[in-house]
Amino acid sequence: MNTNRRKFRSQSLPNWNDDDDDKLHYRLTIMGTAGVGKSCIISQFLYDRFISEYKETVEEFHRGEYTVDGRELILDILDTAGAHSFPAMRRLAISTSDAFVLVYSIDDESSFQGVKDLRDIILAERGDKRVPIVVVGNKSDISMEKRAIMKETAESIVCFDWGNGYVEASAKDSINVVGIFKEILRQANIEINKTPLPKRKRFASTSSDGSEISPSRERNTGCVIS
Repeated sequence: MNTNRRKFRSQSLPNWNDDDDDKLHYRLTIMGTAGVGKSCIISQFLYDRFISEYKETVEEFHRGEYTVDGRELILDILDTAGAHSFPAMRRLAISTSDAFVLVYSIDDESSFQGVKDLRDIILAERGDKRVPIVVVGNKSDISMEKRAIMKETAESIVCFDWGNGYVEASAKDSINVVGIFKEILRQANIEINKTPLPKRKRFASTSSDGSEISPSRERNTGCVIS
C-alpha cells in the first residue's frame, strides 16, 4: 500500500455533508484535559512545529489530504477545549466524529482519569463500544522518576480492560506522533505503510472564532514513522 501525504489545509467550519464518492472522508476528534498537549500533537503532525507557549483552545479545525492506494483520503481533525466545558460543542463533536484520540500527560495522573471520564461520555453518547478510540500518553520524553503512571499500567487498562488502542508519544520531541494517527486509521482499516512521509505544504489554521493561526515558520521536512 502506497500512502502519500499531499497537502494540508484548515477551515473554520467543515462541511460535514460535503462527501465525495471518490474520496474517503474520516472525521477525528482530539480530546483531553487542559494542558496535556492536544494542540501540540496536531501541530507536530501537520506542521512539524512544537507550540512552546500554552494557549487555551476552544475549537480548531484542521484538514489533511492523503493518497491511499490511489484513492484520496480526507482527514478532518477537530482540536477541542480542555479547560472549560462546552456541552453542546462536545455533543456535536462526539455525534459527528468517526474516531477519537484521548490525550493525557504521563506526569499527571488526574489527566488519565480525565481520559476515562471522556471515554465514558463518548460511549454513553454513541451507545457503541466499538467506536475507534486511541488513548495517547503524551510527554514520553520525561524522565522515569517524573512519571505519574507507568506505561505498563496504562497499557493494561486501555488495551485489555477497555479494548482500545494505546500509544505513548512526545509532541515536544516529535516522537511517535505519526504513530498516533497510524493507529487510529488502522482501527478504521486504513493501513499506512511504515515509510518516510514526503514533503508537504502547510497552510494557516483557523479557530472556531474565525481568527487565523499561522505557523511561526515553514519547514519542508518530512516525518519518519518510528
